Amino acid sequence: MTPKLTRNKGFTLIELMIAIAILGVIVAGVIGAFYDQLRSHNTQQQLLEMQQNARAAMYYITRELRMAGYDPTGDANAGITPDAVARDTITFSMDTTGGEADGRDNDDDGVTDGADAADEAAYGDGATDDAEESITYALNGSRIMRTAVDTTGAMVNQTLAANIEALDFIYHGVEPGDPTNTTFRLIPAVAAANPNNIRFVNVTIIARTAVVPVVGYTVQDNTIYYNMTMDGNILINKQLAPDNFRRIMLQKRINLRNMGLN
Repeated sequence: MTPKLTRNKGFTLIELMIAIAILGVIVAGVIGAFYDQLRSHNTQQQLLEMQQNARAAMYYITRELRMAGYDPTGDANAGITPDAVARDTITFSMDTTGGEADGRDNDDDGVTDGADAADEAAYGDGATDDAEESITYALNGSRIMRTAVDTTGAMVNQTLAANIEALDFIYHGVEPGDPTNTTFRLIPAVAAANPNNIRFVNVTIIARTAVVPVVGYTVQDNTIYYNMTMDGNILINKQLAPDNFRRIMLQKRINLRNMGLN
């Protein structure tokens, strides 16, 4: 007897097309969500890099500028050399090393210079011509540049931070001839002519993201950025030219603990 064939039905073409369409919608949603997360991640990375960039620059400027005027021997003439016009550059010096070659037993251990160089190097020698003793910070285009002599005696320019739109130094100190010793803001020309009268510096840094964040994460910037003393001096006026870059402004007062001691 011939066996009876069963009728096992498969998927019809229409059913396959419907299944593929549903799968396509699901895959498209997954891919869209992935790219959305990727764009969000890239934007957050840009914001993080901008913040780290500005904060690192402020950290190094603060740490080194606080040492301006350090002059343990009283002979180095260390201090600040403000620019009489530009407010985005500053030069300062300190006598922090060189004792290993000054012919003196600075640490009073009975050993002088060469044989005791490691210990003697921690003492000033009455000059600011050794490595890292004279430093300049300046805004060059969109970069904060740090210039100093290295251990080989070569003048080295280093990029401290990129994507910087403003670097502003405001000097405060005692006015020449003021018997009250009251601290005032010093205009650049007065600060440059009387650097020993400077007591603290207000620093402002404005940084922005490297690129405009992607659509969906953009925020129009129409902010007016003022200097730290809010005296009407505008550093950037984005109301005149709004854009979609993200920006951060850091401001700090740096007390010069070694100025005015001599």
